[in-house]
Amino acid sequence: MAASAPSVPRLDENALIGIWVETSLWGTYCIIYAVAMYVLFKKLQQPVILATTSTFLFMMGTAHVSLSLSQLLDAFIRIPNPEPPLYSILYWSNYASGKATAKTVLYDTSVFTQDLVLIWRLYVVWSRNWKVVVFPLLVEVAHMATAYALTGLLARPGSNIQSPTIVHFGPVGWVLDLAINICVTLAISGRLWYMGKQVNDIAINRNRYLTTILTFVESGAIFAAFTIVMLTVYETGSVLALNLIDISTQLAIMTPLLIIARVGIGMVHGLPDAVSFAYPSQRSMGTHSHTGYEMGSFATKRPTDNTVIISKEYGTTVDDVSTHKGTTIV
Repeated sequence: MAASAPSVPRLDENALIGIWVETSLWGTYCIIYAVAMYVLFKKLQQPVILATTSTFLFMMGTAHVSLSLSQLLDAFIRIPNPEPPLYSILYWSNYASGKATAKTVLYDTSVFTQDLVLIWRLYVVWSRNWKVVVFPLLVEVAHMATAYALTGLLARPGSNIQSPTIVHFGPVGWVLDLAINICVTLAISGRLWYMGKQVNDIAINRNRYLTTILTFVESGAIFAAFTIVMLTVYETGSVLALNLIDISTQLAIMTPLLIIARVGIGMVHGLPDAVSFAYPSQRSMGTHSHTGYEMGSFATKRPTDNTVIISKEYGTTVDDVSTHKGTTIV
């Protein structure tokens, strides 16, 4: 009896499904981007940092999904004549092709930008204390050095995802990225929780920053959870790992804008009413002038020179988030 031929992984099916999910996420991201830009430009006066990074991430995601479409055309439409055996399957095994390499670079850059935005938020919430972000920045440099180095290894002709070097160092980038996302998110949440416990000048029965904390954690958990899934799949030796990068790219660019969009349209915990943003106000108190911030039906002493009101009902704030006169969203 003749030995049965070894089965070939259906890389074509994996790619089709992965790119279909990626395209769906990109369509969702277009809506989130539009909402975020509306929030930034209509409710803020000078949203330079967030608008610039958001637009850059949108361009990265659009370029990535465009390359995915071009790959689909190459694999299933622009077939050489005569057609080589298993052409549509073997096409996806060429990780060194120009389009595959470009997509990986876009993924690395998108994740890098997303992490920098997260670290910037940490810097802002911790009252612009640069000492707080030194270690996260060093870890991020190590993370991206590893990621770009592995991309370079995959770009070599004849590269193999199962090579010992890639197998041993491949998970390092994802582990470092998880460390950045989880630790920085916890540091931001912890700072907000502490600030909420310190501000007790309004009689409410909940931490004033709980809404903000939950929004940060929930939005960041999406990308972190998917990174864990990718790492797990990669460790099992499955060829699905690189297909999941297509999906992860869109999640990476979506996370920073999701926070802006949710806060801007009130899709956060404890926000039954429209979002209200703070503005400086002078109140006369006897013979003294008191500077405060309007918060729906009540005002509070200003904890710092710059405050953003996230919750109209509870007066949730984020201290010292912008040097711009007015407000911003971290």
